[in-house]
Amino acid sequence: MVLQLQDIDPETDFPAIARCEFEAHEDPPQRFFHAFFPILGAGDAAAREDAIAECAARLKLWHAHDPTSNWKKVVDTETGKIAAASLWNIYRENPFAGPPAPLEVDWFPDDGSRAFAQQFIPAHSAPRARVGQRPHVYLFMLFTHPDYRRRGAGQMCMDWGKEQADALGLEMFLESTPYGRPLYEKNGFVLIEEYVNQPQTDNPDEAWKAIEEKVGPVIFRLMWRPAGQDYEEGKTIKPWEEK
Repeated sequence: MVLQLQDIDPETDFPAIARCEFEAHEDPPQRFFHAFFPILGAGDAAAREDAIAECAARLKLWHAHDPTSNWKKVVDTETGKIAAASLWNIYRENPFAGPPAPLEVDWFPDDGSRAFAQQFIPAHSAPRARVGQRPHVYLFMLFTHPDYRRRGAGQMCMDWGKEQADALGLEMFLESTPYGRPLYEKNGFVLIEEYVNQPQTDNPDEAWKAIEEKVGPVIFRLMWRPAGQDYEEGKTIKPWEEK
């Protein structure tokens, strides 16, 4: 088995990327994933296939309309299978300088499930918006297929992202689950804030209750790496704490 980091082909790769993403987040199950890429309808195998197809189409659309979007894939060169993938946003200007863009969560029906996600998704990025008011590199997502874990695929993605950030002299941010945190700490990231994402409403309908049960309150960990170097406790200055 030989793994190789490659650029994606945005015209052909997103179906395989989406399938890898689903399989990675299903083993082990990661509840937050339902807010971004839900399986609707009966929730059966056919609905899952529909969800993967919708995910692929949406990832392709997002990438095409976002000049900061940089996808990388790790490929098993013996089989051609995607072993891992990562999405990096390279912000050469402050991404939070202007008013937030309107959020249209059109991958949910127009009911309580959409209202839930419309709270969940902005709350996901709110801690970064408080401390990341500068150009930076943001790791939107990194996932490895269960068959390829602990083989260096995730590290290949991290090496690429760090090289870009260091070449540009930019800080790095990401939101981590417990599963990814060891990799990120190994790569010079430090925990900045642990926060709970739990949308609230006074009048939940059945759709809200259903997605809330699937997603639940989620604990995320905002992590940061300083510009040009790994974090060093007691030495590295955090820009948002400077007086």
